[in-house]
Amino acid sequence: MRFSLFPFLVAAGALPALSFAAPLAPAVLTLQVQARPDVPNLECERRAPAQPRPAAAANPDPLEVPDEEVVRELADTMQAGAAATSPGALLPAPGARIAIWGDSHLAAAFFSDELARQLKVPADHVSNLLLPANMGRAGVRLPIRRTCVSPQWKYEPAYLGGDKAVAPGPGLVNMTTEQAGASIAWDVRNDKRVANHERVRILYQQTAAPTVVGISVDAAPETQVTLEQQPGPAVLELAADQPISQVRMRLIAGPMRLHGLDLQASRAGKLALDVFGYPGATVAGWKTPQPEYLAAWFGQRDYQLVMLEFGTNEGAARPFDSAAYRRTLEESVRNLRTVFPQAACVLIAPGDRGVLVPQSVNRGKRKGKGKAKAAPKIDLYQYSRVHAEIGRVQREVGAAAGCATWSMMDAMGGPGSAYKWARQSPPLMARDLIHFTVAGYQRFARDFARDMGWTVEATK
Repeated sequence: MRFSLFPFLVAAGALPALSFAAPLAPAVLTLQVQARPDVPNLECERRAPAQPRPAAAANPDPLEVPDEEVVRELADTMQAGAAATSPGALLPAPGARIAIWGDSHLAAAFFSDELARQLKVPADHVSNLLLPANMGRAGVRLPIRRTCVSPQWKYEPAYLGGDKAVAPGPGLVNMTTEQAGASIAWDVRNDKRVANHERVRILYQQTAAPTVVGISVDAAPETQVTLEQQPGPAVLELAADQPISQVRMRLIAGPMRLHGLDLQASRAGKLALDVFGYPGATVAGWKTPQPEYLAAWFGQRDYQLVMLEFGTNEGAARPFDSAAYRRTLEESVRNLRTVFPQAACVLIAPGDRGVLVPQSVNRGKRKGKGKAKAAPKIDLYQYSRVHAEIGRVQREVGAAAGCATWSMMDAMGGPGSAYKWARQSPPLMARDLIHFTVAGYQRFARDFARDMGWTVEATK
């Protein structure tokens, strides 16, 4: 089944009794700043070109997408999931407040951009934006014009666990540095160079030792600021009487653990869609954090719907341990429900994943010889089976926790559909048979919105 929905999700008052994480109130330091119009484009410092690596030897038999004949020959007996059923509307679309955490499938924002279009968000709509500390990470696209990150910063994704995962930012990832001179700059305008936000709130972790930073707004001279608030979640709020275009922060002394940005506009509409995607992430990012610390970042968000889109990276583990995955998912969903006890929740299971084959298999001939050969025994469905199991576990865990579930694999057509999506015109599957094309992510968003009851088609 593509979507599993439980009636009590529609009305928050009917939710099962849940423990609630009282959020720690972030310590806030407000700095009045002067914004100005017509700020030039943000220019990042050019880095020295990397030393060229020796060219790798050409693969005489490179891997590629298996053709239809090979897929038929090596076909698995797995059956597609049950036909999708219409779940009815989980939430009213107008003014919805939504947050979604996930992996690389979310990080580039192609899914969420199309979802916003399906929600009929007006082109001139202004949102308060909560941005994770994934700036500068390859594969990440944020809803601001540009970010410049100096090389002294390191990422701390919570899914890797350890002490650093206990107190993350809203996106379950931190950026950290102790090197004086490390800098980060944001052009927080939209892609049309329009500034909308009068308040830029820098989210960070205050330590017992003070931190000194230099702050520049809209290319003005740097102002030195000493951060020495109560240890714990903290905010440096830059407030102006008109929208801010750019902010640059430079570390002068002390440690800095950056949690993200909170962009606030006086004319923001009610609808909010916050996207927290990080390449390589797993649902374990929700397992370790202290719920009270994490809840500190969402005090004013009041989400109606929270979603987790994970499973692809878990499915790459060898061997895949279904019981261990279930335990991790149960703990993670429990933390999610603790932080957001009144929000409806959805678990999104991964799509199908294929296996590349040697070029010689597609050609059906031995390299350099005209003699035909039978296709070697290649398990084209090894990831399909794992992803199907992940989907099954998500349905069961979701049902127990009061969360709906939606399957990307079922939306694709079931196991083996990765090969069909790769052959579509235009292709819906990327050539690695793991990720999807822009058109593929847009297709998912349309199907998801339809199954959620958010589109005109779904109401017919």
